[in-house]
Amino acid sequence: MAEPTELDLLEAVKESLQNDGTLGKFKAELRAAVMSILNKNHVSNEPPKIPEETKLINELMREYMIWNGYLYSEQVFTAECGHSKDRLERDVLTTKLGVMDDVKTSKIPLFYYIVSAFQSQEKND
Repeated sequence: MAEPTELDLLEAVKESLQNDGTLGKFKAELRAAVMSILNKNHVSNEPPKIPEETKLINELMREYMIWNGYLYSEQVFTAECGHSKDRLERDVLTTKLGVMDDVKTSKIPLFYYIVSAFQSQEKND
């Protein structure tokens, strides 16, 4: 039996990293770092003001991504939209949306709650 080549070993390592999710994590962290560098080096006296509605939508998206396990996507998204790594607390989001959390709704992202409310409204119309 032939001894594995360097290419074979590299391919085996790559496959292993893909299978356990490590490669995806590295790629996402690299993208987030690149976006962070690009945002810092952006030539501007003052960063553009992000409307409150956009901030709220972005926070809803972050909550959704984290809940669904899209952690790497959330890292890249956060860097890309220029948000801090600190997320708004759930109670702040519900207050801004005028939503009352209960035992049932507090277990799901607010995006699901919003979609469900619209679907219920369509059924009633």
